[in-house]
Amino acid sequence: MRIIVYFILATLGIIIGYSAYAQQTSQSHLGSADVGPILIAQAPSQPAPGVTTTLETAPASPISAPVAGTPPVATTVAAPAAASPPVDETALRYFARQGDTARMQAELERLRSLHPGWEPPTNLLSDEYVPDADIVRIWDLFTAGDYAGVRAALATKQAADPNFVPSDDLLKSLALGESALRLRNASDAKQYETVISVAANNPELLTCEAIDNLWRLAEAFANTGNNQRAIDAYAYVLGNCDDPAQRYATVQKAIELLDRADLQPLLALERAGPDGISEFAALRLDLARRAVAASLEDDGEAPLPDDIALLEQTARDGDNAEDMRLLGWSELAQKRNDAGRRWFEAAMEADPSAESAQGLGAALLDLGDPQAAEAAIADYADDNDQINGLYLDASAALLALQPRIEVESGVLGRIVSAVMAARRATAAQELGWYAYDFQQPETAVEWFTLALRWQSDLEPAAYGLMVASNALGDAATVESIRTQWGPNSARIASFGRDSGSAAPPVPQPRPVHQASSASVVRAVHLSQPPTATTQATTGSSQSSSASRSCTKFVPAGSLSSGAALGHGWCLMQLNRPAQAVDHFNRALQSGSESTRSDAAYGLSLAYVRLGLADNAAVAAATAPISDRQAVELEIAIYSEKAISAYDIGDYRRALDALDERARYAPERNDLLTLRAWSYYHLKRYRESQRIFEAVAATGYGEAVGGLQAANAALLASQSN
Repeated sequence: MRIIVYFILATLGIIIGYSAYAQQTSQSHLGSADVGPILIAQAPSQPAPGVTTTLETAPASPISAPVAGTPPVATTVAAPAAASPPVDETALRYFARQGDTARMQAELERLRSLHPGWEPPTNLLSDEYVPDADIVRIWDLFTAGDYAGVRAALATKQAADPNFVPSDDLLKSLALGESALRLRNASDAKQYETVISVAANNPELLTCEAIDNLWRLAEAFANTGNNQRAIDAYAYVLGNCDDPAQRYATVQKAIELLDRADLQPLLALERAGPDGISEFAALRLDLARRAVAASLEDDGEAPLPDDIALLEQTARDGDNAEDMRLLGWSELAQKRNDAGRRWFEAAMEADPSAESAQGLGAALLDLGDPQAAEAAIADYADDNDQINGLYLDASAALLALQPRIEVESGVLGRIVSAVMAARRATAAQELGWYAYDFQQPETAVEWFTLALRWQSDLEPAAYGLMVASNALGDAATVESIRTQWGPNSARIASFGRDSGSAAPPVPQPRPVHQASSASVVRAVHLSQPPTATTQATTGSSQSSSASRSCTKFVPAGSLSSGAALGHGWCLMQLNRPAQAVDHFNRALQSGSESTRSDAAYGLSLAYVRLGLADNAAVAAATAPISDRQAVELEIAIYSEKAISAYDIGDYRRALDALDERARYAPERNDLLTLRAWSYYHLKRYRESQRIFEAVAATGYGEAVGGLQAANAALLASQSN
């Protein structure tokens, strides 16, 4: 006895029946035992007596449920024959060979109603039976989903045998298969209204055995703004389909399309597995991870307490370092730095890696312990750009501690090496202040000079160079810096002129969370003649007390593309280009052209600050940028190429880069001086002298020494 239950999808008027056998001892054609209610359309309808058919029923479609219960379609009705016609057992035997017991049983019942007194063969799999080859071929085409081939084969069969009439079941199954194909094609083409229409007109397609159709219908509802109908479709699957893999996949698909709140009624339909574990436990954990990760984005909502509790329990029970790190970042985002530190320490025990060290270092920095942060990160500083930048943050903060602490020589050595490898200007100027405070003004001058060469607009380095030069009695350099920087820096303009100031003012504390790439430190002595030191192009000065919206470390991958773009620009303002690179790269993944354009521009500038001119040129081509931005980048890139070429002694390439730059902007004094020194090294003393003379006349102090060197070399060459 079969029970029919009707399920109504309100907006469609789709009537979906649930069919369950009161007793079912055989497997369905999908090979599953009693799987609960099977979705069908109507109660079974037997063909009227007298239907003349050659092929009575069709095999199971791979994309639809048994159609024995679908509304019958019209068939050709003929007058009863005078004698009992032979019973065509082709379909019956085909179903038996296919293992489709449900349709085989339906076919048996139908043949008995058509042929009273007929008894089925005792061995439906007997090899003695020779089926109609054309009929078998039609079934094979149908089973393969070649519906056009089925229709062509039917036409050929009818042309060869005018008395052949396709069975009612075959025609209905064929129409249903074609409808299923239309539904899939419309879904693949994202024609969601068509998907809904086809499903509404063919409710027989919406079965547990054809679950892909239900998934596609739910997707169509979700993408046409009808989330409640999507929830209904998913809930139907979870309420009536028993296959564990299908149920799990159903919730996975719902997670990708529905909001968290919409998922709750679906998760409530969860069942316990044979092991007693809830079947969606892994998906609940994944949702918790997503919620915690989303909270790390700018303006992200705080995760639910239940999500945190679930993640904490999993992290502790499973010794899961990835979950520990996620919880650590969540704690830091909530400014619970000590709790974050504990999670990262646990992660280091479970998984000693760059990822764990990065989180621990960030937590220790936020706790104001740069010494421990530097030690925690040091072994992993070269693993990737992000942790490399964080290592330099920690190093700069360690060097800037007040009161000063004496850093061990081994630690100082690796900090120096890191700064040199990364060409990090902010860290170099911290080394300058560190040397100055330990009564090493000569070394301080070298570090401040190097910092300005790497980043020409770094006012703290210019101020440091002024203080250290004053300590050495180098009045010319002091006045040169005052001339260049005084209009844009009050403390540089007033240095040494304040009433009652008999000694150089104590330098202001520098930002302790400002550097960004990781490397190692050693004393660097600049060779004479000195390399060109670029002057500032902007008047912005940095204040250690200024509030920063991005001083806290946030992984670029945890942000949306728009948030990553803003974070990247914030990092650039903090002179942390290495970390900014990661955020601009994340922003380049945006679907917005304007966001990608700004990200490409920012990425190029970040590479320029890092001294990577070739990378900057490549970055500029990743998205369209404005003409103004393109010109600015060309100027910056060729400036950096000139300085880099000069640093390695390739003076001709330095001049070529300066010539290219001159196409876009006039040369500043620092670059004119670099050009003059390049001529000097190429023994073009006359050109060198002429440029040094012109630059020195403007009061640019570094050109004075160059002019003296050029005059001496010119005189020596003439005497020879």
